[in-house]
This record gives sequence, C-alpha cells and structure tokens, in this order.
Amino acid sequence: MKSVAALSATIATLGLTALLLGWMLVRVAEHPGVPREVGALPPWFTGAPAMPAAREPSTAQAAAGEAAPAHGHEAGTAVASSKPAAPEKTAAAEGEYVDVAGGKVEIAYKEYQLTPNKIRVGPGKVTFVLRNEGRFSHDFRINVEGPGIDITTQKFGPGRTIRLEVALQEGEYKISCPLSNHDERGMHGTLIVTSKLAGK
Repeated sequence: MKSVAALSATIATLGLTALLLGWMLVRVAEHPGVPREVGALPPWFTGAPAMPAAREPSTAQAAAGEAAPAHGHEAGTAVASSKPAAPEKTAAAEGEYVDVAGGKVEIAYKEYQLTPNKIRVGPGKVTFVLRNEGRFSHDFRINVEGPGIDITTQKFGPGRTIRLEVALQEGEYKISCPLSNHDERGMHGTLIVTSKLAGK
C-alpha cells in the first residue's frame, strides 16, 4: 500500500513538473526575440507590470504576402501628416546607399541587422517587402522624429515575408526593428526619400 501511495505521489509530482515546463516553454515561444544572454529577466516572465511606453507608434496590421493597413488611413497606404526634415548631405557616403527605382524596397532581416540599411527611393507610394531570414521574430518601424510619420508593423516570425505600403514625402526617415532591444543592437538604418536619385 505504501509503495502505491509513493508511486502516485511521484507521478503527480512529475505531472506537475511537466505542466510547469510546458507553460514556461509556451511563454518563451511567445517572445522569441528576447535575447537569452541578457541578465535581467523581462517583465512578462517575472509577472511584474509592464511600464507604459512613452510614445505609442501607430500599428499596421501586416499579413504575409499582402499590404499592411496603417492605423488611421486607407488599408495598405499610410500618409505622412507633415513634411519631414530635409535630408542631410550624404556626399561622403554616396557609395553606401542603395538607390531603389520603382518604389519597391526589399529588406532582409537577420540578427541584428537590416540589409540594406541605407536606402534612397523616390517620393510617393513605397512598398516595403520585409523578409525575416533570422532566428527570432522582428518587426518594422519607419518614422521621423517630431511631427511626421510613425508606423510599426506587427512582429513576424522567422521565414515570413510581409509587405507594407506607405506614401512618403521627400525627407530622411529612420527605419528599424523596435522589438525588444534589437534597434540598440544594430537593427536600424536610414531611408532617404528624394526625387534626385542617382542615374535620373
């Protein structure tokens, strides 16, 4: 009788341990972009309340293979509310920028870089084709400091490709992956919108 009770207690303990491990794995899978080498545990893991963001970017619903509607605008198109700052002179780095004709900008995501990360494109409708070739989930943000455009897609996992259409005026924009600390680790770049592309 004692051996049956001991066996039942062992099975119950193993079952509870398996449930807890399963729950932890599900929580970690929901946040694959969190670097494991960072010492402090994220708030979602410890149960601490999340601090509200100082500035909430508008969210664009991004689905694989289709244009993402931007918050507050027609589906598939986002319009800058004001003209961004004029682009700075980039004569010293002319060779580093990739000129894109036709308004279709393809960007590959890997940890922790955007390729290309310096892009020039003409004004008007720009379609971003974003391929996640990395191991973690990422998202895409395009913005101008101060009044202007600030759009962020939903995160998309490894192997996925999403599209985002945005109407852009001439100026200089920051592009980045704002998920977790990816931007700080190097996942950012510059998009210059200009009617004076090389070769035109």
